Amino acid sequence: MRFAFASIGSLGDLHPMLAMAVAAMHRGHDVVVAAAPGYAANVARAGLEFHPLRPAIPEDAESLAYYFDMKRGPRRLLQDMIFADVAATHEDLCGAVRGADLLVVGELLYTAPIVAADEKIPWLNVVLAPTSMLSVTDPCVLAPAPWLHKFRHLGPWLHRLAYRFGRIEGRMWASGYYRFRRSLGLPAGANPIFDAKHSPFGTLAMFPDFLAAPQPDWPANTVQAGFPFYHQGGNLEVARDFLRRGSPPVVFTLGSIVAHFEPSFYEAAAEATQILGHRAILLTGRNAAVPQNLPDSILAVNYAPLHSVLPHACAIVHAGGIGTCAEALKAGLPSVVIPYAFDQPDNASRLRRLGVAEILPRNSISARNLAAKLERLLKTPDASSAASRLANMIHPQDALNRALDKMESLARTP
Repeated sequence: MRFAFASIGSLGDLHPMLAMAVAAMHRGHDVVVAAAPGYAANVARAGLEFHPLRPAIPEDAESLAYYFDMKRGPRRLLQDMIFADVAATHEDLCGAVRGADLLVVGELLYTAPIVAADEKIPWLNVVLAPTSMLSVTDPCVLAPAPWLHKFRHLGPWLHRLAYRFGRIEGRMWASGYYRFRRSLGLPAGANPIFDAKHSPFGTLAMFPDFLAAPQPDWPANTVQAGFPFYHQGGNLEVARDFLRRGSPPVVFTLGSIVAHFEPSFYEAAAEATQILGHRAILLTGRNAAVPQNLPDSILAVNYAPLHSVLPHACAIVHAGGIGTCAEALKAGLPSVVIPYAFDQPDNASRLRRLGVAEILPRNSISARNLAAKLERLLKTPDASSAASRLANMIHPQDALNRALDKMESLARTP
């Protein structure tokens, strides 16, 4: 069978799709992956067919700061980019899906139902983080209104009301989407942000139930599979040599996007580890400001695969993207999380409730504050034991098997 996978976003969005696409290929299926043009090499290295998909998330610091604003970022991303370019996305997705037996999409692919209906094939949507479920019985920390989560003890009515207002506002953000549907002669349909993004054929929840248990208001036909891990290669010689030379280091990373516009973070990270007397690895990304004249106890590299580094570390400091959270949990590491936007505040809150994380607000980044959070985390045996216990509950191959079983059962159904 031929499976089409589509992803809009960063590497954190693409890698889980690649994990499932590679697993499908290993089961003997023909696979195509649609993603931003800049990721063509990433898909090719996985041995998969690539199809370009617009729009591409910008990588310059000014644009990233604009779209990653804690309160206004979601509206800007959807209104100014995703819905503004919906016609181009639709055209590209149609090209990728032609001849496929199944379509599997990540977030923001709002024309997937139209494309799948035109091709007369089933489709699945993939949810990587609990935030996207927007449950009222297990309410998430909403990045634009994190204070609302403090009142969850009042019952589901408050978040149900908040989501009702969100649906109204979301329809205003999606005006470009509704214009596009009218141009195709289609009715407005369900709200794309809240409702229509979930497939009637099924939703793949790619996170474990200890992070978020199934809820009665989740979409029908949801399959909770677990974390999908995609391990790409990289030059590990420098990091390997550093890891062999001494005690387990603290790993500092802000991922492939946030690192672009937080220039003071790595200076503060280097100073914090020296205050504590620890070793450190700084994963700086391509455009981050790299500290100069670092001591031998600190290694700064623009990239090293987390799955190769974290098993040899003692803790990790990160922004709370779901992919980094998954890697930290699989390695059995406690985290200091500095959430910025989108799903990160909710992921951070869930890790803290599991007893494996401390949270540092982004406006409180300093060497002293980082050192204090790390010291508290590393001196708390319960955090390390909880992280080890959760690591034993993660079974990556089982997660991929559950997801692929669902895909195959759909593709074989007339």
